[in-house]
Amino acid sequence: MKIVSIREKRVSLADPLSNAAIDFREMTASAVAVEVDTGGRGTVTGYGFSSIGRYAQGGPIAERFAPRLLASPDMTGENGKLDPARGRAAMMANEKQGGDGDRAGAVGVLDMALWDAAAKAEGVPLWRLLSRNFNDGNAHGRVPVYATGGHYHAEGDHAALRDEIKGYLDHGYERVKIKCGLRSLDDDRARIEAVLPLLNGDGARLAVDVNCRCDAFAEAAAMADGYAPYRLAWIEEPGHPHDFELLAALAENSETPIGTGENLFSVWEARNLMRYAGLRPDRDLIQIDPALAYGAVEYAAILELAAECGWRRSQIVPHAGHLFAFHAVAGLELGAHEVSPRSDSVIGGLPTGVSVENGHATLPDAPGLGFEAHERLWAVLRTFG
Repeated sequence: MKIVSIREKRVSLADPLSNAAIDFREMTASAVAVEVDTGGRGTVTGYGFSSIGRYAQGGPIAERFAPRLLASPDMTGENGKLDPARGRAAMMANEKQGGDGDRAGAVGVLDMALWDAAAKAEGVPLWRLLSRNFNDGNAHGRVPVYATGGHYHAEGDHAALRDEIKGYLDHGYERVKIKCGLRSLDDDRARIEAVLPLLNGDGARLAVDVNCRCDAFAEAAAMADGYAPYRLAWIEEPGHPHDFELLAALAENSETPIGTGENLFSVWEARNLMRYAGLRPDRDLIQIDPALAYGAVEYAAILELAAECGWRRSQIVPHAGHLFAFHAVAGLELGAHEVSPRSDSVIGGLPTGVSVENGHATLPDAPGLGFEAHERLWAVLRTFG
């Protein structure tokens, strides 16, 4: 089995909304198509669409990783089937340890396409292939999901926020996440209090994401104290992703769970997080994004490490809401999948045929990731031809 073509293009994710750290008017992502000659099953095309928040990776894909894949003589595994792990090994040839960054995302989006192709070649949904390869064949019967959004609106912020969250609840979601941290603590509290009545006052159904806004423990502690009365599901990314001292101090002094890890991109960074950030495996969440962390093989190694460090898979909740993460949550029995249900977002929602009820999504049965059943994503990917 050999890769015969790789195509990449930059896709605009321009959006007028913002969070506490960035706006999305200049945001981009990479879309890729990888064509594989599988021999007996003919040619299969796998697709990838990179995770939101890190920009397109066209440069390193074109300069290093696509040429290495194309030069690799054979993608056949020991079982005679297409083996994406061989592709990952080829891409990482002649790469030094460390310095992950955008490199991890460039490899991750190509890895995503290889897994899409592998699942299609076997005629199974990706969650089933991941389950078989990395979870002894076990999988969720229904996928726990939560709705992410609650960005800052240019006009009528709190009213627009309430309308947005109400729409998610009306579509079967029970837990939601909103953005905080852009303005004052009083404003954060007002945003929380605007949403809580829609959740019957249950703070455990509401998470807040402050997008790394706290520069010092005192600031993070004041924020956590201000949020404490609401008994929130978690506070996400309170400070810089590598400020383990801040995380450890916050975990020691606040009962509220912490979610973090979306800006860490390898098993080694995950190891340091678990060793030095003082996180509590019984309540905190690890949110490393498989599409930004080299893909499925690296992510499986992170899950093994987490288990060795006492973390249950229920506390692993990957960032970003892309379809690869959805299949990973389903097939690896992770804690929850983050969904952006917005109908005006290219990555928003789930594929046609997947429904959400009582905070859980049904399992897809189409081969691969299901890009072809996601109207807005397929409108981008089908232009590859």
